[in-house]
Amino acid sequence: MMTRGLILGAALTLAACETAGTLNFDEPGVNRLFSMSTPEYYAATTIASQVAQNCARYAYDSGLDAQMNEARNEVGRGSLAAASQRNAIDLETDVARRSFQAKHDVELTGTDLCAAGDAEKLEGSAIGALLLPA
Repeated sequence: MMTRGLILGAALTLAACETAGTLNFDEPGVNRLFSMSTPEYYAATTIASQVAQNCARYAYDSGLDAQMNEARNEVGRGSLAAASQRNAIDLETDVARRSFQAKHDVELTGTDLCAAGDAEKLEGSAIGALLLPA
């Protein structure tokens, strides 16, 4: 039982170390995520999650999202600020979704979004920063 606990602890430590290096403000997309308003940030995370769900080549970087949220909470723009901005977040998400769909000529549900994900990664966008190659 103790060995199992040690193995689990080592795995969690390695996972934390692996994601700890992902918050690199020298990357344009990461820097954009940090600088966004709270509604813009949540819109970007929503779209990135939908791209990852509709493209087998990408996974959503939940480690970066968690680290970014923690960093943004320190400056008052993370999840702690989001509750009071729910209407603005919903509105911004709707606008960002329509913009993304028009930009890439895609629908966010039920279609293959790999080409859109590739374009976001190449652009170095905030959405692209949240996409990990699977």
